[in-house]
Amino acid sequence: MKDRHAPSQEIRPHVPTELVSFDGASLIWIDAILLVPVIFGVMFLPTILRAVALSVMVALVVTYFVLYSWARLHPAGKGAHVLDLLHLGPPRTTRA
Repeated sequence: MKDRHAPSQEIRPHVPTELVSFDGASLIWIDAILLVPVIFGVMFLPTILRAVALSVMVALVVTYFVLYSWARLHPAGKGAHVLDLLHLGPPRTTRA
């Protein structure tokens, strides 16, 4: 893009990339590829199976939040290590 006042100079806008992490961009695509077919598949199940699938999904989400909060309180525990291996854990703070 050229500067209108000085056409010989090129404008390079500063985009602060340190404010936004692009590490999670692949997670959006994984969610789109895996979860959208699951949601549409659950929609067409009979009522009983749909209730079972919904309760399993809720149980998984609740389990994740319990493990995540436990890992924040006890970062040296095995739960924090497992979540760290799965890249789902809370950010680790390092003391210098």
